[in-house]
Amino acid sequence: MYRLWMVLVLFVLTGCGPRYVIQNQYIPPSSSTMNGCLNNCTVVRQNCQNTCQRNYQYCLDDAYGRAQVAQREALRDYDMAYANYRMEFSRYQHDLRSWDKDYYDYSRDYNHFALKCDREKDAYACKKRDELKNYLKRLSRDKPRQPWVPVQPSFEQILANQQHLCSTDCGCDNGYDHCYVGCGGQVIPHKICVENCD
Repeated sequence: MYRLWMVLVLFVLTGCGPRYVIQNQYIPPSSSTMNGCLNNCTVVRQNCQNTCQRNYQYCLDDAYGRAQVAQREALRDYDMAYANYRMEFSRYQHDLRSWDKDYYDYSRDYNHFALKCDREKDAYACKKRDELKNYLKRLSRDKPRQPWVPVQPSFEQILANQQHLCSTDCGCDNGYDHCYVGCGGQVIPHKICVENCD
């Protein structure tokens, strides 16, 4: 319990802490002759971003088709899992009826010997009562558990998963930074607080 409390406190404290982002400061090269090189870096980055955006859009467009294929597979898996669940549920119902009967019988015997032990202080009855009490505890632990019910797949969730595979992070900014430094400029990263700042 103490650990759970500490984890909760840490979660709350980190959730309320400041949030930082890294922003780069660009210092151009001292020589103005490198402006053409820097312009080339900008063009390369823009081309990279345009290609990245097109690929992202293609990926999103393609996600619907991929989701349909994934849904067909998920529905096949679901049908098999549901057929298996029905067999397990039938076995569970049979085992539960048998367990209920045993529990009822042993409870009845326990009540009989417990009453006899309390009234007559009969040693045999008290011994049987204790044995049956322990057996009932074991029986309670071994009560059949209802099988897990499979969940029918949702097309919306499958589509969202497929769309999540699409990304607009193509590393264009990293390429630009390397190009900028290659042209004689400097890139200085700064950690800047953007939320919950002191």
